[in-house]
Amino acid sequence: MLVPAIGLIAISCVAKTAIGWIASAGLDIEARLRAGTALTAHGEFSIVIAGLAVSSNLDPELAALAATLVLGTALIGPLATHFADDLARLLARGATTAVSDAEC
Repeated sequence: MLVPAIGLIAISCVAKTAIGWIASAGLDIEARLRAGTALTAHGEFSIVIAGLAVSSNLDPELAALAATLVLGTALIGPLATHFADDLARLLARGATTAVSDAEC
């Protein structure tokens, strides 16, 4: 059950970051990455829904998966947003290095 949960968390984080990146077109790299990572965390309403899933008569594995997804993104989202500027600088530096290597 842990592997599907990790997969769903990864897909959710990547998809929401991509949506924020696309929606903030025209801004600098740091702002775009920050906008994307800010969308990663699921809100309080999702925690309520996950709690209802756990307490209902649904499949216990599905309820555990929903709770793990919400809690995982709730933990990763703020951390990703906090380190978004550092990651953007690393990505920009890597892109610059790749371009200069290609020019040689």
